Amino acid sequence: MKSILTIIALTCIFASANAQQGLENIFIEKYYISDTADSKVATGGYLPPNSTTYRIWVDMKPGYSLQAVYGIDGHPLKIGTSTYFFNSEFAGGFYANEIEPKLLSNNTVMLDSWISVGAGSDGHTAVLKSKDVEFNTIKNIDSVLQNTNPDAGVPIKRLDGLKAATPQRVVTVFGLDSNSISMFGHTNSLKHGEEFKTENGSWASFGGAFGLDSSNFVLIAQLTTNGQLSFELNLQLGTPQGGTENYVARNPNGAEFQIPSLIYPQLKNVLPEISLNIKPSKGNVKVDDNISIAANAFDQDGSIRKVSFYVNDVKISEKFSAPYTMNWKAVKEGEMEVHAVAYDDKGAVKTSNSIILKVTK
Repeated sequence: MKSILTIIALTCIFASANAQQGLENIFIEKYYISDTADSKVATGGYLPPNSTTYRIWVDMKPGYSLQAVYGIDGHPLKIGTSTYFFNSEFAGGFYANEIEPKLLSNNTVMLDSWISVGAGSDGHTAVLKSKDVEFNTIKNIDSVLQNTNPDAGVPIKRLDGLKAATPQRVVTVFGLDSNSISMFGHTNSLKHGEEFKTENGSWASFGGAFGLDSSNFVLIAQLTTNGQLSFELNLQLGTPQGGTENYVARNPNGAEFQIPSLIYPQLKNVLPEISLNIKPSKGNVKVDDNISIAANAFDQDGSIRKVSFYVNDVKISEKFSAPYTMNWKAVKEGEMEVHAVAYDDKGAVKTSNSIILKVTK
């Protein structure tokens, strides 16, 4: 079976390029926090009070585009909550493009959970509320969604984060069906612990999705829940030069990149462990003696990305997989300090014990 990224590659401009690291951040916007009045709406499905509507944004450098949000073998895509995601049973959709603009003024449709590649509805591009300058917010005909809880920033009754009549990027899915993304559908399961997970699926934007201005924010999901939101994201970006960059939540390989905000909530990273051994074990060696250097490195909450070896603070070798061993010859007399440094998959660094060698003729 072809991988999801191979399929995307056939439909997007796909060329190797020098890595520029165009992904700056995954930004979580609190769009709205529901109140008791919202929960009493008769149509649209039950919305628990104090539910938070989160918007998940991809923040890119100018000129970069979002091509895909994906999961493949070794890099699962996960979105979950400790309770369940709210879906409008009145006019909700799996994707933002399925939401009819004329129905956004009804009950709690504006808080529906869905995935996106920039759209806020079938007739709107999503923008951060802090960048919404239109001041023509959608008026709710049921007199709800009026909460002014400051934790959600500017109330949506003042700024709704929707820009009308702008070109829409339509979600295209690979390897996903209505069952696999049912938690973003048209009904509320009320099943606690909902999680979307795929290792062979993606939602994508043909040609790439760009933000509306130079800040280049693209919305990838709107999620409403009264539980603890969590996610692990993998993204493919298009570069200004026509190439691609891939960002993964965990265990980057080769040219893949990783940034902490691809995982939410961010857990405290435990430092890797590393110790160093040298043969011969005695501290006195001669010029041109063969010296075997071995590091024992492990990471209890992830994996070791690489181990670097140093002599007198000069890097002499680097290993990207176990066993972390190397051979070295001293080429001059003197005292040599040898140590190694372990790097884990989340960017934490730990230096080993030092060993002093006295090199003589």
